Amino acid sequence: MPIYEFKCNSCQKRFESLVRLGKEAEVVCEFCGSREVRKLLSAFGIGGGSSRIKASSGCSSCAGGTCSTCH
Repeated sequence: MPIYEFKCNSCQKRFESLVRLGKEAEVVCEFCGSREVRKLLSAFGIGGGSSRIKASSGCSSCAGGTCSTCH
């Protein structure tokens, strides 16, 4: 079963959930219990070695494009 990242439309929190194929509609927010959640597209590394998807404007933690997490 894959792990997906979700964002709750009610409380705006993000969380991950282990979801069976076709059961995404059954996911509830682990913080507030709302069923109004949407699956997010998560960034991940592609390829071998040091290949990465590079963010053009940086992540929310560095906001300047200087951290090693997103660059």
